[in-house]
Amino acid sequence: MGTYYRKLQTVKHALQYYITRPNANEKDLAREKNLLKQVEEEVEIFRERNHISKKEVEIND
Repeated sequence: MGTYYRKLQTVKHALQYYITRPNANEKDLAREKNLLKQVEEEVEIFRERNHISKKEVEIND
């Protein structure tokens, strides 16, 4: 898998972790969840365009 895809996956996982932090205000969480959704969509589009199977993703996650 390419470097770009790995970067997207890293950002996705970092956001998933970050939004679980304590004391986050609702406004920030809303923005971060929207960004996470955008990143997840971009990951999915990239995965489909480059014929990366879900099995391959699970192995490398």
